[in-house]
Amino acid sequence: MARHYTPDVVQVSDGLPLDHDRLLAHLRPVRKNIVDCRFEVHEAVAEGPRIAARLTIHARTRKGGPTSTEVHLFGEFTEDGRMRRAHQLTRALPAAEASERAQ
Repeated sequence: MARHYTPDVVQVSDGLPLDHDRLLAHLRPVRKNIVDCRFEVHEAVAEGPRIAARLTIHARTRKGGPTSTEVHLFGEFTEDGRMRRAHQLTRALPAAEASERAQ
């Protein structure tokens, strides 16, 4: 976490704010359940420390198979490249579309 996020990071995901501790608690089980993952960046615009991006996260879970999540992200980074804050909206793609896009 320290390599990628500042100690005062706040990530607001679908309206739910996650501080450093809550983000860490969220990421631990995700890391255990994901066996494969790739990011498909559709668009990204950066200016200074800020970024806006539209991407799809394709993952394969231990028990659930393929899953894909569409993400619209607005973020801010520090000079050393760590995330300071992020706002994102996500949408789980239907199973058929997730399977098709994961290939």
